[in-house]
Amino acid sequence: MINFCNLYSGSTGNCTFVSSDTTNILIDAGVSCQKISKALSELDVGLENIDAILITHEHIDHTKGITTISKKYNIPIYATSKTWDAMKSLEANEACKEFFVANEEFHIGDLKVMPFSIPHDAADPCAFSIYNESKKVTVATDMGHVTSEILQQMEDSNILLLESNYDRETLNCGPYPYFLKKRIAGEFGHLSNEMASKAIAHLSKKGVQNFVLGHLSKENNFPELAYQTVLNELNTNHIDVAKYHLSVANRDKIDNLIQLA
Repeated sequence: MINFCNLYSGSTGNCTFVSSDTTNILIDAGVSCQKISKALSELDVGLENIDAILITHEHIDHTKGITTISKKYNIPIYATSKTWDAMKSLEANEACKEFFVANEEFHIGDLKVMPFSIPHDAADPCAFSIYNESKKVTVATDMGHVTSEILQQMEDSNILLLESNYDRETLNCGPYPYFLKKRIAGEFGHLSNEMASKAIAHLSKKGVQNFVLGHLSKENNFPELAYQTVLNELNTNHIDVAKYHLSVANRDKIDNLIQLA
């Protein structure tokens, strides 16, 4: 069995909980230790019960809680060597540092982890597919575009948390300076609602049934808009929406608890 729960998702902080009967992990720790502890308590899980934290990349909205968590709880924290080099300023407990290599699987308890490379303006950014027996959860955010290789990695996921960061028109008309708009919409920036919807339309035919839209920008997107963009794409492709579960991750509190036996 496998459990999935979004704790926080968005430009202000990201953290996702995944567990089996015997193993609990977090993907990213982009908010304070206190906030993560409070969110986990709503699931009746303590931070001391977390077996590992997987880091997608070094940006602060994915790593903010690492220093305190590593020193207070001594939880193993997994990242690539390049990502650890980019996180030197965080002063994480050296004894907690663990390493993985992108595109090479490893195990934490009874969970198999497959990290795969994604295009983003970071040192060595990765997404993760987590396996337990026949179940698969994939968390894929912070990428400027989707390649055929990335789509293949996400296929057959029982649950997929996929970035739907910005609406193109809202971004273009918004308050961000030009250089930041260009960075967000670039090949190594973030996924738009349109790009996410096209990926979901493809993956709906490849075994994925539970889709969670994540990492929405507070300034350049709206949950209702991201959701409707996906629905429009599915309808355009004559895909029966009733066969799939689509939701939007909340930025500031836990939601989207999904349990698969």
